[in-house]
Amino acid sequence: MPFQSFRRLGPAAWLVFVASASYGQAPIPEASTYARRWFYSSTNLQVDRAADDLIALVDRAGKVGYNGLMLADYKLSILDRVTPGYFANARRVRAAADAAGVEIIPAVFPIGYSGGLLAHDPNLAEGMSVEGEPFVVSGREARPEPFAAPMFRNGGMEDAKGDRLDGFAFQDDPSAGSFVDEAVHHSGRRSLRFEAGGTSPNRRVMQSIAVEPHRSYRFSAWIKTKDLQPAGGFRLLVLGSGSPARSLTFFEGGVERDQDWKQVDVVFNSLDQTRVNAYVGVWSPKGGSVWVDDVAIEPLGLRNVLRREGCPFVVKSADGKQTYEEGRDFEPVADPRLGRSPWAGEYSFAHEGPPIRLTAASRIHDGDSLRVSYYHPVVVHGSQVMCCPSDPKVESLLLDQARRVNELFHPRTFFMSHDEIRCLNWDRSCLDRGLTPGAILAKNVERCAAILNDVAPGCEIAVWSDMFDPHHNAVKGPYYLVNGSLEGSWLGLPARVTIANWNSGKASESLKFFADRGHRQLIAGYYDADDLSGFTRWNAAARGVPGVDGFMYTTWERKYRLLEAYGQAMSGAGVTSPPARKP
Repeated sequence: MPFQSFRRLGPAAWLVFVASASYGQAPIPEASTYARRWFYSSTNLQVDRAADDLIALVDRAGKVGYNGLMLADYKLSILDRVTPGYFANARRVRAAADAAGVEIIPAVFPIGYSGGLLAHDPNLAEGMSVEGEPFVVSGREARPEPFAAPMFRNGGMEDAKGDRLDGFAFQDDPSAGSFVDEAVHHSGRRSLRFEAGGTSPNRRVMQSIAVEPHRSYRFSAWIKTKDLQPAGGFRLLVLGSGSPARSLTFFEGGVERDQDWKQVDVVFNSLDQTRVNAYVGVWSPKGGSVWVDDVAIEPLGLRNVLRREGCPFVVKSADGKQTYEEGRDFEPVADPRLGRSPWAGEYSFAHEGPPIRLTAASRIHDGDSLRVSYYHPVVVHGSQVMCCPSDPKVESLLLDQARRVNELFHPRTFFMSHDEIRCLNWDRSCLDRGLTPGAILAKNVERCAAILNDVAPGCEIAVWSDMFDPHHNAVKGPYYLVNGSLEGSWLGLPARVTIANWNSGKASESLKFFADRGHRQLIAGYYDADDLSGFTRWNAAARGVPGVDGFMYTTWERKYRLLEAYGQAMSGAGVTSPPARKP
């Protein structure tokens, strides 16, 4: 999803309005009249209390002129498996919205944050390739060949001279911000403790690690925290050795401000690298402590191995001359925990992968070395997994979702959830098309718009801006783990699709780009600020830009204190003093 930006829009009359001085907002914003005045809510309608809260929110919004609710709900992707209570709550929300004069705009097509699609078939994740990983047969099973020595040296933090650890390429501020701790440890006799202070802004250790190209690895550590601020500053980071160095990991491991020992991990693919730099630590700590112990890098093996036509599974002899057959030489291979932890559509790597089990008539023998090639998903920022948009089954799921959501809400407008597509064009389903990632995305969004028009002829359609904006994420590269250029993705967007623009960093350039292409635009603004400064900036950027006729109050933190103030500003009515902030 678009993450923490302030947006804005506005073509009409410009009225100065004054907010309360006690509110403490910066520049005095102007008000414009926006025809489409939406607010965003991510709500699980399976929960009665959540539906009650949304109904109350709809009533508040309707009273100050909002006319649209952009409803995001994971369960809109799995309507075939929700309970009857879900549909009862949806009917209640629809009735409340009708009474308030608020249109429900359901979010569909999770291309980017694809958990709802992957809940149907976790094999549909975009796959990154492992090429010729060595396996060894013991008895009737083959498993990844073990390493003679740990890849990450001194991961138990046992070898040190004072507060300086052995085996690391560098360590931030020994004895000032990083300390060898013999009183607190997960195992052995010691751990490494990071604290705020010292001369460096960060608290990290790093090792240069030799890796094999096109292999998958799990990078893990045990950590304990006490009053760590910010908790999100802790990272496991792997950088390639090129210039500029490409990040191979994007970590958000659910680290809490105060927690006992917990193992965190991140999976990475080495791509074409033979050496990577592996960091463990805290970036820009403001306070508190974090202990680190038992750091390890290990082959991923067949954890979450993907099995579909576009992700071939190949087992060869060590010399590559013999290719073995699934069903003849080894039993069918599958990970029973693929994409099911902690629930359907979520991928955890904290389990053992399945072995390759030999059949009775196998041509493989005990002690043989094998070379195994396969595909695995990657998780970005803690939970995000991208589907493969080139697999035909994905389109069938999108069509099914569109039909079910249309039957549920009969909406005038659908919102396509293409957003922050961070892994693309690695498996055979994509590569065999011979297209750039931008062209793959262009064809996908064009087809998605056609699906909606077929299901609900004449419907209106909106989509997030970022993956179609050359001033934002639709770049030549590199962008996260996208294999190639995203340029040209916008060529698949029909002109009738409204752009929900959230590129606050380059608002003027972005608004002009989409206006020149003939799109209507709706500004996705707010993003949990404590004042209306985001509205002021967006309104100024949108002045004189044709087709900017909507604004959406967009909150990820479910902060609706400024709902009324934003609604008044959007409608050109000025703004009254918002309620005082709670201490």
